[in-house]
Amino acid sequence: MSRLLLTLLASCCLYILVVPVLSAQEADTSNSLPSREINTQPRPIEEITVIGQRSLARLRRLVKEKEEEIFAFFNANNSSDRMDIICDRRAPTGTFIMRRVCEPRFLKDLRSEMARGFRRGFNSFYSRRDLIYEAEPDFEKLQNEMLSVMVTNKDFAEMLGDLVDLSDNYGAHRAVLFPKDND
Repeated sequence: MSRLLLTLLASCCLYILVVPVLSAQEADTSNSLPSREINTQPRPIEEITVIGQRSLARLRRLVKEKEEEIFAFFNANNSSDRMDIICDRRAPTGTFIMRRVCEPRFLKDLRSEMARGFRRGFNSFYSRRDLIYEAEPDFEKLQNEMLSVMVTNKDFAEMLGDLVDLSDNYGAHRAVLFPKDND
């Protein structure tokens, strides 16, 4: 008895679901045929652009790719190899977690000089702040070099603008996902 009741109930549900769909399809085809005959003018195809939200990891990767593109362009168009920007992966002191560090070649060379002198006993230990102070004239030259490349190459200026937009987007997305980090 219950099997018969179950079969009857399933067929009723199927009927309830299928009949409205079929009648709607019949109504659509009957309504669309006359309109096709009346309107013979071709309509332009509508274009809809959908921009989905990017994940935080994708935004971070896009920022990194844009930085690499900017550094490669700058390194190819600057006047001296000392001004090239070099990116490495390094683990800061006290941790094994590798981080991406980008710095000009002259700062990297100065750091290795200071480390060599410290190992030989000629220099005392220098902090990052001391290195930057020592390299201050080179940083001014680097800034002037970046400005001159930006003025002479509009593509470079556009890439920098794109990087700012991506970085702002990444920061806003990160602030939404991790509100406690912004305090």
